[in-house]
Parts: sequence; C-alpha cells; structure tokens
Amino acid sequence: MEANRSISKTMQSDISYFEKFINTNPNQINQKNSWGLTSLMVACRLGDTRLVNMFIGAGANLDISDRFHNTALHYAVIGQRCDVVALMLSKGADVNIQDVQGNNPLHLALKKKVSQDIMEALLMTGGRHTIRVNQRNEHGCTPLHLACDGGYTDIVRLLLTSRADVNTGDNLGNTPLHLSCGGVYADIVKLLVDARADVNKRDTNGHTPLHLACYGGQTDIVYCLLGAGADVNVVNNVNGGTPLHDAVRGQCPNVVVAILLQDRVNLDVKNHNQRTPFLLAVSEGHLGIIHMLIDHEADINTVDADDNNCLHLALEKEMFRSADESLEILDEGCTKLSLNENDRLSGIAVAYYLAHHGANFYHQNTKNEVPLDRITNPDLREKIKTIFTPPLLCMFCEINHPIVEFHPCGHTLICETCCSKVPLRSCPECRLRITKKSGRDGSHVEDQFTCSICMERPWNMVFECGHTTCKECGGQLTQCHLCRKLIERKIIIKC
Repeated sequence: MEANRSISKTMQSDISYFEKFINTNPNQINQKNSWGLTSLMVACRLGDTRLVNMFIGAGANLDISDRFHNTALHYAVIGQRCDVVALMLSKGADVNIQDVQGNNPLHLALKKKVSQDIMEALLMTGGRHTIRVNQRNEHGCTPLHLACDGGYTDIVRLLLTSRADVNTGDNLGNTPLHLSCGGVYADIVKLLVDARADVNKRDTNGHTPLHLACYGGQTDIVYCLLGAGADVNVVNNVNGGTPLHDAVRGQCPNVVVAILLQDRVNLDVKNHNQRTPFLLAVSEGHLGIIHMLIDHEADINTVDADDNNCLHLALEKEMFRSADESLEILDEGCTKLSLNENDRLSGIAVAYYLAHHGANFYHQNTKNEVPLDRITNPDLREKIKTIFTPPLLCMFCEINHPIVEFHPCGHTLICETCCSKVPLRSCPECRLRITKKSGRDGSHVEDQFTCSICMERPWNMVFECGHTTCKECGGQLTQCHLCRKLIERKIIIKC
C-alpha cells in the first residue's frame, strides 16, 4: 500500500523520495495507513523539521486525525520537540482538537510531563486558534487541573492570567485546589487562593481541600487554607470525618496544632463509627496527638458506636508512637505498675495515663466488657483496680453513675434519671442552695414533676430508692419500676 511506503520513507527521513513523490502525487500527501497515520503525523512525532516543512509546503492538512483522533500537533507534543510544536502553531494548527480521551494538545503536554517550553508555546500561540483554557477531557479535567496536579507553577500562573476557571470540578468533583492540596504545592495553592478559589468546595466524597491537606500533612497549605476561611468542622461523606479527623489519621502533629489553634474548631465531632478525633488518635496509637487533644479539653469519656471508651481502644495497642513526649505520668505509671523502661509507651502505660486524666476502667461497652477485661495479666489487673477504684454510684438509685453537677457548689452526686424524679433544692452534701443543674455535656437538666409511668399525673409517691410515681400507679408496685429494688416503704408527698 502506498500509504505504508510513505510512512516507512518518513521514518527513514528520505527527503529525495518525497521530493519526487510530491511532484508526481501532490494530491496524495494526506493519505493514511490503516491506523489513520499520515506522513506529517510521523514527521512531527520524529521531530523532523525538514519533512514537516516539506509536507506543509505541499499542502498537508494540519488538522486531520488518526483512528484515536490525534492530530499532527498531538504527535509533535508526544515527540517533545518544541521547535516542531512552534512550527505547527505558526502554520495555524488547531490547538483545541481533542483526542479520543478528550485531551487537547495542552492536556497531552501536561499528562506526558513534557518540557515547560512546549506548554508555554501552546498557551501563548499567536496562530489562527486561541486555546480554550477550560476545555475538559473525558475525566472532566481542564488543563488547570493537570497543571495543578503536576506542580507546574508557571503554567498555573499563565492559565490563571488566561482566565482559567479555578472552581471547575472534574468528574469526581475535584477542583484544581483539591489536586494541589493533595500534593506538596504550597505556591500553587497560594496562587489559586489569591485567584478566589472556593476553599470550601466539596468533591463527590464530601472532601474539601482542607481534608486533603490535613491528611497529607501539608502544614503550610493548611495554614493558607485556614487563613482563607476554610471550614474546620465540615464532615465528609465517606466516613463522616472532619479535617481534624484527617489530621489525626495523617499523624502530623504540626497540622493537628494548626487545627487546634482555630477558635471555631469542634474537638468532639463523631464520625460514622462514632469516634471523635481523640478516640481516633488513641486507636491510631499516637501519644503526642492524644496529649495535645487532652490539653485542649477534648472529651476523654466519649465512646464509639460499640460503646468503647479510650481505655478499651488503648489496651488493644501493644505500643504507642510518641514525638519525644516527656510525660512524667508515664514514668509514674511504669513505677506503680512495675513495668520496665521498654514498656513506657505500651498500651497499659498509656491506659494509666488516660485514667489519670479521668478515663473510666469500669465503663461497659455493648458486649458488657470493661477495659479491665482486656488486661490479661492478673497482677497488672489487680494493681489497676487498687490504683483506680470504681467510681461512686448515684446516691439514690445506686446503679447509674452520677453525672449531674450542682451549681454553684460543683458537687456531682446523682444521675440524670434520678435528677428528673427527685426535686432537690439544696445539695445533699454541702446543703448549699442549688441554682442550676447541668449534665455531662454542660446542658441544663430540668426537674420532671410528672409520673414516670403514666406521664400524665404529677408524682406524689416516693420510694426509699428515691424514684417516684403518682400514688395511682405506684399503689400496686412491689418493686421499683426503674431500679427493680424491693419497695419496703412508700412515702406520700402532699402538695
């Protein structure tokens, strides 16, 4: 086939052959082989400027494409010859034709990581065609997406000057800012932020650029995004995590510090597993981050979806990592538990540290398992029991833990259930008049004056356990409907 012969002669750079060919077959200069290749495409791929000039002079079509929709300009880019690219552009090659994957020559240059000179030539072409800077390929990526993903700062600057859209999302919702934050391109992030990129735009998974920068441990980028108003409490769709969750997962203490310095940060947001950043830090085994979160008053008694508290999670870990944390309490724990120096960052030593800050060794999870059950060494378990005695129970029901705080004295003596049933006007311990009652989360706890059985009549009967009903409901009871204690005496309250 004549087309195959022409392709072969092009690869051999046979000038004399084409001088004769053009003279005798001028109308066949655009003939294609079975792959749709023309001699001009091959010459551009090989960077043969003499043949390229010869073919163009003979009337070769610059913009016809092969089976994959590649033009001669695409092949010039693949060949990475800036002089050939410039020549094709000067002759009027179309910079906006897309291949079968939707890539125009600039997309292709960025994907192939060719020299920056070629990219600049495509962007600054003075030919018949002006490049469409917001053209998208099959993945929804514009040239700006690819330039940001590849770290081409100067090209990003040129694209922004050419009014590239900074907030266009690709097929996964990633904006150019998402892609730069996933890398190490702080300069590009600054350019995009200055160009008014939306720092709170979410991809299809609900991730903002801040999520990605936090997980990647990009401290400078995190500060840049925070300075531009990035939301520190936004949650993603994948696992319900905030940027702080991702900073903990990324295990970069400097990024965690950056987030904690924000006044508006909520430390106790729970993800889909009901884990706060603090619980996540414990499960990930990073003591330095745990210490930071405790210092910033993260809730140490929070529980996950299985009702595991931090001690359940800590005792699952053999060893914790630490960024040179010098915590005296660890040494104290090792001494009291007779652990050697190599066990200073062990799960049991860290559990001691957490219990020292108020974590409860006696909290039951959904399997009725307390953290103590996870200590296999019986001697260690007994030492822990001796050091951390069980917490006091509610003075009325003696079942639930007391969590209602009286104000202004600060005493915590009863549970929320009993608080709602027993109208206390003064603290049973110090006799100081109570002005307010608050729950564990600081919310106001109201007294409840209706019968807890019928929920209609006011209660006027009190049992010795402290629970109440109306006399109509309580008259037939032999044991308390709440705590199941045997009722020995029923006291009628006259209003």
